[in-house]
Amino acid sequence: MAASNPGSVGTDTILRHLDSEAAAVGIEVTVYLPWGAATGITVPGSYFGQYVAKFFSMNDADDVAGRIGALETEQPRIFLHLRKARCYVAGTVVEHDSLRIRLADVSAWTVTGIKIPSGAAPPQE
Repeated sequence: MAASNPGSVGTDTILRHLDSEAAAVGIEVTVYLPWGAATGITVPGSYFGQYVAKFFSMNDADDVAGRIGALETEQPRIFLHLRKARCYVAGTVVEHDSLRIRLADVSAWTVTGIKIPSGAAPPQE
């Protein structure tokens, strides 16, 4: 299947499809990236835009929030958006309410989150 979006060249077709389903259903995924791994629940790009605009509104920057809210919708399937994200980087866990990941940066992925093997110590925070 040829990529219909030049920004999606080199990205996994199934992962792009899961991203397209985010408007209908959130799916927990784990993605592996050059810097580590991230896990979270898929959400549409508009969710991330609203999250960023709300951040600026809460920090007395309504003018910035308004400009972000007025942006045109970007081309779909360039970024994967996650909520309740946990990033695993060099033995450290970092949590984000919302996270945006470039699909082209994903080298591997799976559905469901990261599971700590039984008897193993949790990662140091």
